[in-house]
Amino acid sequence: MILTNARILTFDAANRVLDSGSVEVNSDGAIGFVRGGSALGRNVIDLDGGLLMPALINCHTHLYSTLARGMRLGGPPPADFSSILKKLWWRLDRALNDEDVYYSALAGLIDSARCGVGTVIDHHSSPCACAGSLDAIERAFREVGLRGATCYEVSDRNGKRAAEDGIRENVRFLERTSPGAQVGAMFGLHASFTLGDRTLRACLEANQSLRAGFHVHVAEDRCDRGAVRRLVEFGALDEKSIAAHCVHVSAAERAMLGRRHVNVVHNPQSNCNNAVGIADLPALFRRSVCVGLGSDGCSPRMWDEFKTAYHLQKVRARDPRAAGAEAFAAAFSNNREIVNKIWGVSVGRIEPGAKADLLLLDYQPPTPIHSANLFGHLLSGIANAAVRSLMVNGQWVVRGGQCTQVDERRAAEHAAARAKALWERLGKKNL
Repeated sequence: MILTNARILTFDAANRVLDSGSVEVNSDGAIGFVRGGSALGRNVIDLDGGLLMPALINCHTHLYSTLARGMRLGGPPPADFSSILKKLWWRLDRALNDEDVYYSALAGLIDSARCGVGTVIDHHSSPCACAGSLDAIERAFREVGLRGATCYEVSDRNGKRAAEDGIRENVRFLERTSPGAQVGAMFGLHASFTLGDRTLRACLEANQSLRAGFHVHVAEDRCDRGAVRRLVEFGALDEKSIAAHCVHVSAAERAMLGRRHVNVVHNPQSNCNNAVGIADLPALFRRSVCVGLGSDGCSPRMWDEFKTAYHLQKVRARDPRAAGAEAFAAAFSNNREIVNKIWGVSVGRIEPGAKADLLLLDYQPPTPIHSANLFGHLLSGIANAAVRSLMVNGQWVVRGGQCTQVDERRAAEHAAARAKALWERLGKKNL
């Protein structure tokens, strides 16, 4: 297949912009040639002047949170991060059943696809429906057609048995996931402050032969200060790990993250929503930390995370010059680097040999666009453009703004029914 008549943002080493070009998509889901000019032939698809770029990547989210959208809690609103966890998220995850897990993931992935996100890295919890939960999420990934990974967050907050169940679910899923699979796996941990020494050691022991990366919340709030040092001392953070948030980290801890090549994922909208603070992106970058971008379940729109990351750093520094390079790198360079480092999959660029994970947008620039001014177009124009089509691994996932492999309306109806029942259970029980 050859895609032609598109303005192409390659996001290669030179960030080339081809005003009118063609991209070959091979049968194995990889990109063949990339060149300027149009193409003709039987297997040519005319993109009618749309803007073609790599599909977006979300490096940290919680698909189980989809069914919480619009949910109202009784009583006074939680006043701090610990209260938010106890009143909302830890009650929600305990209330989930098997069907909730599947439909929440399905609806969340449909939303992601429609927002141009081709790769989603999930972090899951459902203590009363733990066994097999990662299979249900994998099923949703395959039905929508997205690339990604998932894991089960181990925690002591629900007792010893629940922690052991979480370890078993991680091990089981990791053992049945093959290298290079479209849906990969990590070993999930909730956070340092909900993991005792015994459970953390048990996770490390269980993962010793698997050698998977740990995916863990790190220093999101002040209550988790010192998490980097503790996790490093236990040997839980390395180049295959994802440390989500890293808001409350010291200069010494930033140095530890850099020396161990740990992947940090910034989640700016969630940090705003929970009022936990603003991660210091420039300070992390100065320590050569690979900082990517995620949504933490707040929204499937990675464009909004990119814009929020950029603007928040200006507010934090009180400097209008701040964070352009860091926000760009997190969204468009480091997210793809994280996927490549952990799973060895080349995404996030349009060049020969990379995976054909491609996003087609309706964007006709009103001013010239080239590598030197690409950031301004991304921030103020491309980020607001409508998604026309999305391709993952050489297969259309969205065409004409609609998912191609799943019935969106039927999925939404089922998800709404599950959400209604879930909310009723939450209202009746002190879970």
